[in-house]
Amino acid sequence: MSLTEQLEASALQVNEYIYSLLRGKPKILYDASSHLIRTGGKRLRPFLVMKSFELFDKDARKAIPAAAGLELIHNFTLVHDDIMDHDLTRHNAPTVHAKYGVPIAIISGDILFAKAFEAIVSGMQEMKIKESVIIRVLELAVKSSIRVCEGQAKDLKMTSSKRFHSRETYFDMIRNKTAALFETACRIGSIVGNAGKKDEESMANFGRNLGIAFQLVDDLLGIAGDPKLTGKPVGSDLREGKKTLALSLALKLANDEDRVKIQRVFGKRKVMQEEMDEALMIISKTGVADKIRDEARFYADKAISILKRYPDSPARKSLSKLTNFIVSRNL
Repeated sequence: MSLTEQLEASALQVNEYIYSLLRGKPKILYDASSHLIRTGGKRLRPFLVMKSFELFDKDARKAIPAAAGLELIHNFTLVHDDIMDHDLTRHNAPTVHAKYGVPIAIISGDILFAKAFEAIVSGMQEMKIKESVIIRVLELAVKSSIRVCEGQAKDLKMTSSKRFHSRETYFDMIRNKTAALFETACRIGSIVGNAGKKDEESMANFGRNLGIAFQLVDDLLGIAGDPKLTGKPVGSDLREGKKTLALSLALKLANDEDRVKIQRVFGKRKVMQEEMDEALMIISKTGVADKIRDEARFYADKAISILKRYPDSPARKSLSKLTNFIVSRNL
């Protein structure tokens, strides 16, 4: 089975479980809360939970409730993130607030967060998983949610700042905003699979490095990605004034004249398309894409080196393929 087929099969299982939770009244609330799930997405975080589980146990059904819980937390952050960024499309479809309005979107994000913990508790109890394991998974879900919120706040602060911040500040932000859920997904999968403490830490480290690689590439796609593939307008991070490592490097690599042209559209939502196209062409000429891909590959290689400590297995192969896919996606 190819990686794409595995992702689709995993997503189908998780989606079905999530849909069973997102039912109720008022109908508009549950329609809004399930909107992003229905519009697509690869369900990478649930896939990480399930494949990390399969490194240590065979019955991956036991991991579905925890996998669904993390996906619900992720979607809660996306709904609110789209509101903050004023994004109108995701997965080539209207965002929740664009379709249902900001008030309902906020509440739908809130209920996604609440349903995440219902998924974990009720689902894992039904699977007869030990109470001590359920409590541990809940603790990790709470802590990672806090880290994601802190990372998002740091991102907002960086975006509103007049200057680009240091590499250290940037990496601190993405370790929380993005890598925290990747790390937690792998840690939870190994815990539910009854891995030992050493293996739990090892898989968390794998997820952390993978999450960093993912965000580096995501930032590159935010300035150079194909809208048909990313589901967002071309140059979205440039329009929003996101102070990513990719944009920071592009500005450093550009000559003085070209730097002014990039800065002219940076953080401007309403610019002439010709100006945006010129800025994107300049960024492309700087060679920043290769530099960011090299940086992402560094973290991906660290992640793969961790996997090599484990015996060859379908789960290990799947995680390796996913790591390589994340670095090369849509570029």
